[in-house]
Amino acid sequence: MAENEKMQAAPVDEQDETAECESTEEANLGEAQESNSDNQQFRANLTAQIEEKDAVIKELTKQYQRLQADFENFRRRSRQEKDELSTVVAEGIVLEILPVVDNFERALASDAEDISSVRSGVELIFRQMKASLEKLGVTTIEAVGKSFDPSEHQAVMRVEDAEAEDGIITEELQKGYKVKNRVVRPSMVKVVNNS
Repeated sequence: MAENEKMQAAPVDEQDETAECESTEEANLGEAQESNSDNQQFRANLTAQIEEKDAVIKELTKQYQRLQADFENFRRRSRQEKDELSTVVAEGIVLEILPVVDNFERALASDAEDISSVRSGVELIFRQMKASLEKLGVTTIEAVGKSFDPSEHQAVMRVEDAEAEDGIITEELQKGYKVKNRVVRPSMVKVVNNS
């Protein structure tokens, strides 16, 4: 009888083991399904984030393209305004100089043989030209007797002069000019250098 009991006990143990295996498989299957569900949720979250980032990138790209177009339009307008301003400035200069040209034409057309009348006509035209330049803001640069300033003077010769200090300008070879305190042409000068 003891053997029968052992035999009967054996199938119960096998059944327990089978039940345990099945429950382990079910647990593993449940975990796998749960893990698969987590993976699907993770993928869905990633896809949503990617789509959101793509939408942000598209919007930023559109903003960048609009800014680039606005900047190109600004550059074009600035160029046009600069050209128009240059034309207006040039017109103003020409209008100031034309009366001087007219007077030169009149002087050339005259039959004056008296040298003094020709000279007085040229002096008149010269004064008119200086007045026109002054209206445009053109002034001469003072040179003779002044200290050499490389921002306003161009030394083309050095001379020795025992009576003058080094760096003093003794002679102006060509006048220099400024337009509204900006040097447009430096004076060409001789400078004392006793060393």
